[in-house]
Amino acid sequence: MKRPTNLKKGDQFRVIGEDNDFKAREIISLLRDDGTNSPFFWKEDRSDYYYINFPNIEPLIKTIRDAQVGDVVTNNDIEYRVLERWQNTVLLSYDNNSKKTLSNIYTFDQLEEYFTLKAE
Repeated sequence: MKRPTNLKKGDQFRVIGEDNDFKAREIISLLRDDGTNSPFFWKEDRSDYYYINFPNIEPLIKTIRDAQVGDVVTNNDIEYRVLERWQNTVLLSYDNNSKKTLSNIYTFDQLEEYFTLKAE
């Protein structure tokens, strides 16, 4: 992979080439962009950070099953915010501007069927 031009702190990547500090398939996030081809990334558990070369990583493409607390999902142009995430379900807000809910608990299969993850 070539070095992206629009890097920002927290961008996530998947390790595709093992190195001494990261394991293959590990998800890492950008700590800071220092302008080099080997910036520093947090380990998946944020226990430590190391540098890695861009040819050894690929951008992490989020799917609806990757929705985290705070993410926005849409259904028929209506936006909902993920308020809670459990192992197999998520709790969605009443609308995007609310922290209220009307028991909007969905399984990941339902999320895939009825919702789309809104791009940042």
